[in-house]
Amino acid sequence: MFRVVGLNEKEVTSAESFTEALRILYNRCIEPIAHGEKPQNSETTCYIEAIGKTAAVRMTYPYVFEFAVKAGLIMDGRLVEPLIEPPTTDLIAEFSRAAILKFTEKMGCH
Repeated sequence: MFRVVGLNEKEVTSAESFTEALRILYNRCIEPIAHGEKPQNSETTCYIEAIGKTAAVRMTYPYVFEFAVKAGLIMDGRLVEPLIEPPTTDLIAEFSRAAILKFTEKMGCH
């Protein structure tokens, strides 16, 4: 199960699959940004949250976009049809990576 959260957590929608969540996030955040709009705080307030039995983890807009391009779900700024659900192992790896990067971004270098 996934939750898609739009700007400032005002638009919250549930999705059964990652590709369904991606389509929602694309329409709310990615496509407007591709057309030159830059909603305030879009890098941190637009995200997909994967909800598991014991935990939830989010992937914010920049990481979703990067993964979608790498997975072949977005090409030339547009969704590739038909959207094919990435393997669960890839989703786990990318959500974990996004969580680790978010956690460490404020640590700085020592």
